[in-house]
Amino acid sequence: MTYKKQNFQHYIPLLCIAFVYIFWLSLQGIHSALANFLSQISIAITMVFGSFVAGGTALGGGAVAFPVMTKVLAIDPTTAKVFSLAIQSFGMTAASITIIFGGIKYYRSVVLLALIGALPGVAISLLFIADLIPRLMTKSLFSVFLLVFAITLLRAHWRGKVHLSIDLSCKRQNTLVVLVAFLGGVVSGLIGSGADIAIFALLMLYFKADLKIATASSVLLMAATSVFASLINYFYIGNVTAEISQYVLAAIPVVVIGAPLGAYCCAKVPKSVLLSFLLTLIGLEIGFTLYEVINVRAY
Repeated sequence: MTYKKQNFQHYIPLLCIAFVYIFWLSLQGIHSALANFLSQISIAITMVFGSFVAGGTALGGGAVAFPVMTKVLAIDPTTAKVFSLAIQSFGMTAASITIIFGGIKYYRSVVLLALIGALPGVAISLLFIADLIPRLMTKSLFSVFLLVFAITLLRAHWRGKVHLSIDLSCKRQNTLVVLVAFLGGVVSGLIGSGADIAIFALLMLYFKADLKIATASSVLLMAATSVFASLINYFYIGNVTAEISQYVLAAIPVVVIGAPLGAYCCAKVPKSVLLSFLLTLIGLEIGFTLYEVINVRAY
């Protein structure tokens, strides 16, 4: 009986993907769905890589979507942020289902505690802070967060002993997790990603957590944060425009496969390979930001 139950759980991610595809086609119709997909092919291709990164790393899909959309496709940072949160709601949720039902380890207590801080943080950011931050500062803030993430990865790589379990019985530690998640949630409201990176950094530097378990935990946190933020954007703020909707509809069939695949590969590949991939990605993004900042000052 137990074996049959476990065997069925492995099919749950596939059933969810099939359900999303059926919903995607029924919502638009086959002809309209394919036409929109082809017209927004640059977004879809971007999210092939973005969804893989979202599911397999602590960076979130915004680590690819945000810089490509703002720096390569010349899309407004606000549009890129809203899109990043919206598409992560699909991709990272799909990855989370794979993590939970695929038997991939994560720090459950940390995720639940972090949500207490991340959800209010992203709400406050979207409602009261986001409109006050200049566009170039938003792009630069994203690069700073990635630099912090890179430093965290390097320190984790050089460190020896890791903890496969985390004790949160201390109130000070609980408060720290909530506070860091809150600050990360604020950043998520500005650039579409942040809570995942902040908690990942805390897990690696303070709790000396395992790289892969910390990554899976950050994916679960950002999935919930993205869904919550997207609901605010859609129902309260109303900034999910027709343009963003077209982007999201074009990317959905890509991310619901790419993100679970990323989660699976992250759990299987050597840590050194994962580290090299992430550092290369971060280096390219920071290089583009520096180039843009220098050009703006020169102008």
